[in-house]
Amino acid sequence: MLSRRITCYVKALAENFDISLLCIKDAEQPHIERYEKARLLRVPLKQGTLQQRMEQFERAIRRQLESEEYIVAHSFDFVSGRILAELKKQLGYHLVFEAITLCSQEWPHSQHELTLPAETLENIKAEENYVATQADALIVASQQQKKYFENLGLHHHLLHVLPHPSLPRKGLSPQPTACFQFLNLGGESQLKALQTTLNALDSLPQESKIQLALGGHYGAKSKTYLATCRETLHSKENVIWPDLRHEIEINTLCSQANAALLALEHESRNVSFGGSMPELADFFAWGLPIIAADLPCVREFLGPDEALFFAPGDSTTLAACMQELAASPSLQAHLSSASASKAAAFLPAWFMHETLCLYKQWVDKQSQQSEQFLEPLPDITPSMARTTSTTSSLPSSPEQDTIIVPPASTPPPPK
Repeated sequence: MLSRRITCYVKALAENFDISLLCIKDAEQPHIERYEKARLLRVPLKQGTLQQRMEQFERAIRRQLESEEYIVAHSFDFVSGRILAELKKQLGYHLVFEAITLCSQEWPHSQHELTLPAETLENIKAEENYVATQADALIVASQQQKKYFENLGLHHHLLHVLPHPSLPRKGLSPQPTACFQFLNLGGESQLKALQTTLNALDSLPQESKIQLALGGHYGAKSKTYLATCRETLHSKENVIWPDLRHEIEINTLCSQANAALLALEHESRNVSFGGSMPELADFFAWGLPIIAADLPCVREFLGPDEALFFAPGDSTTLAACMQELAASPSLQAHLSSASASKAAAFLPAWFMHETLCLYKQWVDKQSQQSEQFLEPLPDITPSMARTTSTTSSLPSSPEQDTIIVPPASTPPPPK
């Protein structure tokens, strides 16, 4: 999800900024390479505890910030955000905090991490709030997330809503399968909600010819859990579980689907914080009819006549919605049209335009401050024409440095 946003940021800024991406290095990866038009810097970490490794990464961020002059630093989690916030005043850059996901919201639902005590989660939340209050701009993905931070006391002019961009279709056309296929893109963080979907599928009669395709990232532990669930289904062949190797394969899944499912649970992250709804961006791009959990984070994007809704956890109602949609071509056409009409708001081009507007405000302010110190030079050119120097000779789009620090793969408890 974040890799798509980072790619859009790089494309948006490449013509006006020199971009450095800083992330953790795996064993087989090079230390430095080009990513799009950005310089990708990977930091090798020595063996040690998780806390020690993250402290190594923080030192690497500090070294990079002190080695070059940056006008903007963009952080995606509280670990890198904390060190960026601490150095912000000293080094003079502007700080952007990407707050579309928060560790304090997602960690309790992670299937591959150790459970953290409530006190540690509260400390993580405090660290996130600290970074948010120190940032010059806070990027969220929905109005619900904006209200969440406004309730924490952040000024609304610091909050910028950038919905998740969809993937370009790149010439693919719909290729529906013989059975009526629903697509679920939840990933392993939504395993509890996926169980509701599997229960609904299992209750459908055999003659309904309805399939479920699963997409998204699933770790080893989650795959084992899903394999066990699939074995208990009455009709195992009705669940298609492709091994996605690249995000762009989501387009292949969308092209083969007749409709989409957005199954979410009634949890704090969905009710109070909200989400970036990356699944919806792709469903809209493909004009897929949608069945969705009835939650505030979903209702922000879907009106009452633009999807079929079911109560979170209610597999019986979900099954009824799946049967109703599969049996009604007219309903499919109506909901498909409703989805397609929303696609423009999630285009990468719009996302990139808004990103550039946000970043260029600091370049423009810096240029204005520089102009205050510029005085016209005397005319010393031996010419009949007057040739006084003015600020018009300044480049119209000066290149500035920006550093983007993607999230650490496994953020530790705060210090």
